[in-house]
Amino acid sequence: MSGSTSEREQIIEVIGLRMREYESLRSEVVQRIGARQQLAGYAGAATAIAATLGSGLGLWRVLVVGLVLLIAYLYLRDSNDGIQRLGSHLRLIEDDVNDLSRQVYGRPILTWESSRQTERNSEKGFWKALGRFGGWHRAEPVRVPEPRTEPEG
Repeated sequence: MSGSTSEREQIIEVIGLRMREYESLRSEVVQRIGARQQLAGYAGAATAIAATLGSGLGLWRVLVVGLVLLIAYLYLRDSNDGIQRLGSHLRLIEDDVNDLSRQVYGRPILTWESSRQTERNSEKGFWKALGRFGGWHRAEPVRVPEPRTEPEG
């Protein structure tokens, strides 16, 4: 009996470690979303200011507005891509934790990223195309790099 208790305790410890990683990555996602929203606000303000300046700027006003919008779009797309990569890794952690929790508790304990990805995949035409353009929906899953291993020696 002590062997199974020890194994159970080890599984619970691994679940705890994976949950810390999960919480850390979820926190990073929240921070990236906050930064993304902040930049969108700044870009909107800069665009509004440039668009409403006096009429003497002419072509320069159009160029400034276009440049601000292009930079904001590229930043937002890159930010969304990073969030998608984090989401892929979170789904891997969810699968791992759920496999372990089924052994200990008899049921899965994490579902958010997996269920959210299922919702993303079930989106219809226009919304899926808009999501691909904006970088928050991918046609194929993001590959998560394998962990580095240290050579023994």
